[in-house]
Amino acid sequence: FPVTICNQRIETGLHQALAIAESKTAPQNLQRALHHAVFPGGARIRPQLCLAVAAACGDDDPDLSIAAAGAIELLHCASLVHDDLPCFDNAMVRRGQPSVHAAFGERVAVLAGGALIVLAFQYIASCSMRSPLRLAPLLKTIAASVGAPHGIVSGQAWECESKVQLSQYQKEKQTHYRDWETDRKSTRLNSSH
Repeated sequence: FPVTICNQRIETGLHQALAIAESKTAPQNLQRALHHAVFPGGARIRPQLCLAVAAACGDDDPDLSIAAAGAIELLHCASLVHDDLPCFDNAMVRRGQPSVHAAFGERVAVLAGGALIVLAFQYIASCSMRSPLRLAPLLKTIAASVGAPHGIVSGQAWECESKVQLSQYQKEKQTHYRDWETDRKSTRLNSSH
């Protein structure tokens, strides 16, 4: 895809994802904080890479591809919201505007980051009807990349440790991803029969 079409797909997908969390009866401050955390975006490199991989593999389910790309960006945005909090970096500005906690307060920022994480998985689930057999492996892959013990949460958690043994962490992470790759190849072989 040309970059402009790719970026349009990403932005459209992110608006679709945020629409899942919109309601006139839900807390409006939280909804504004979610939108503030996602727009305007940065370079959107992660979802672009996701769509490039999908295109290289034939992109036979564009809705699921854009949902995966959007989910990855939502998770990235959630990590930025949490990283900017006073208990971590205390950043007052993100992407040229006040950070979420600076604009909406720390409590709403914590909730917004958590809501973005949940929304990422809701969005993927809502777009998986055409390819339901891909849902579990996709969720597993994305969750492993975000959660403990080796995802972005662990990266942030290293800031909380009094003693950091990054070489051991990197070794365990490499072993984890090597095992994951072996499992992924085995799954792909079994599903092709």
